[in-house]
Amino acid sequence: MSLVVQRTPDASTFFRGQTIFLTGGTGCLGGCLLFKLALKLDARKIFVLVRGSAAQAMASWARTMPIEIEPVFATGKVHLVVGDFTKGDFGIEPATLAELAEQVTLVVHAAASISLKAPLRTTIANNCIPTLQLAKLSTTFTKLSCFAYISSAYANSFLPDGVVEEKIYEMGDAEKEVSDILETGSVSRGMAHLSHLEGVAPYYVGKHLTERLLPSRYPHLPILIVRPTIIGPAISQPYPYYGPSGSCPISTYMRGYMKAPDSGIFHVSPYHPMGTNILDEIPVDLVANILLLHLLHGTRGIVHAGAQSYVPRTLSHIHADIRAFCPSESAPFTYVTDMTIEQGKYARFWKLFGRDWHFSNKATKPLLAVMGPLSVALEDHDAASFMRNRARIIAEAILKSKTKL
Repeated sequence: MSLVVQRTPDASTFFRGQTIFLTGGTGCLGGCLLFKLALKLDARKIFVLVRGSAAQAMASWARTMPIEIEPVFATGKVHLVVGDFTKGDFGIEPATLAELAEQVTLVVHAAASISLKAPLRTTIANNCIPTLQLAKLSTTFTKLSCFAYISSAYANSFLPDGVVEEKIYEMGDAEKEVSDILETGSVSRGMAHLSHLEGVAPYYVGKHLTERLLPSRYPHLPILIVRPTIIGPAISQPYPYYGPSGSCPISTYMRGYMKAPDSGIFHVSPYHPMGTNILDEIPVDLVANILLLHLLHGTRGIVHAGAQSYVPRTLSHIHADIRAFCPSESAPFTYVTDMTIEQGKYARFWKLFGRDWHFSNKATKPLLAVMGPLSVALEDHDAASFMRNRARIIAEAILKSKTKL
């Protein structure tokens, strides 16, 4: 259960006093956070952990934020820390570790290997274990006020359709599960909920176990866990429709289907035979604002960042967008409740698209009216038009690429 401290601090004043250690800065959400912290919130200092080399990170930002990255670094507030999650202390130089320990007030852990296809042992080794190691390292940060971990709303996809609360769902022995997975590569017998999660995507098993282990291993660490639903393109920051290739699942699905349509058959709930289940998507800059708002307000525990804080849209809405612009001939989308009927290849891969969870946003509801640089108020934003235009942009890019062949 999340705990929101009810006060109304000034965002700019607060973040000007913060030194942030950010991981995943070259990713979709991490890049958006870096932009906001440096240019919109005037954070005192931002340490960004990067893999490989500083040159590789700069090349990545040059692709994803070609105009915005120069002013971000022109602030003089961004300091790159080259590291490696597979090494002790992440391969960070001792002098830099000492600097982090003395200065960092907020840790934002947005790094993850987001492959849904990675084997279970790999996703635990690449996502769960490094997060726990980072939490351990963060206990040495003498000025730390919050450790923020970016999880996923689908970390509890073993739950039936319906309301998912902002709480940790405790089932079984998480320590034993991680140990068994690392040893055998599979979940323990009898752990039906984890077996179900693995069937959806091993990635979510890692998120689920990490959520449970963080507070149990580090009960005195001030932890905020943010669970985004499906991250979509930005409304405005760093720029409209920002979203690095492969980072916005529904955009990826649209692009794949428009290039090579399949049968269009989807399994859906008997309660939504026409595909009216909520396919929960939220723009990345709203996810960033929700995270930063909760850091500002001192929230601890679990926070959802999803369509309940934006505009809920359905599977059929997404398909209508595709049909409006699909440059290829395709069969009509068909929704079936008979699970013996074979689905199309995209439905088989995107197993969550036919489900109907409603992710509670109780923690964020009191903050929806907040104005200023972290506002999640939509004002004149038309979500339906914005998302339909996303489909048009994708279709036009496909047609353009075909004309070059």
